[in-house]
Amino acid sequence: MKEIHFRRWLPSDRKALERARSFKTLSLIALDVMSRIRGDIEMVSGPISTGGVGTLEGNRRVFEKTIEILINEQRNLFSQMPFEDKMVELYKIWHTEHPTEKYCLPILDHFYEVIFSQGRVTKLNFIFGWESSFGARWEHDNCNRWKIEREYLPEEFSRKVLVL
Repeated sequence: MKEIHFRRWLPSDRKALERARSFKTLSLIALDVMSRIRGDIEMVSGPISTGGVGTLEGNRRVFEKTIEILINEQRNLFSQMPFEDKMVELYKIWHTEHPTEKYCLPILDHFYEVIFSQGRVTKLNFIFGWESSFGARWEHDNCNRWKIEREYLPEEFSRKVLVL
């Protein structure tokens, strides 16, 4: 993953991420990083674990490239990508304890809810095809409650991302 995703991260944030053992801890690390970002913050929403191009690897590639392009367009973006490997690790632990559950709701309830309810994120940029993702639909449905503006990235944007 490119360093652009670690903007405003301190070495202590990276160490805390390595040691994290819960989604709640991840959200606290994210809030620390976000506290170093001035002004309104944007984030990206779209398929990662469900929907999208159909694979975790493919969806992560689209997500990463989308964030990189928006940052290069001078958007004030916070990238959640540094948390993805740890989320997969925590998901696997959670899934062994909840084998019949279809979706790991603690990702939404203990990570994204904490971040979005703080009022710092003012816009979510939805990757084309976001509707195929359980988590992105949840984020979309809660934007009004969090007072977050929705922006829908066009299909052409996603096509450009896939060929990069």
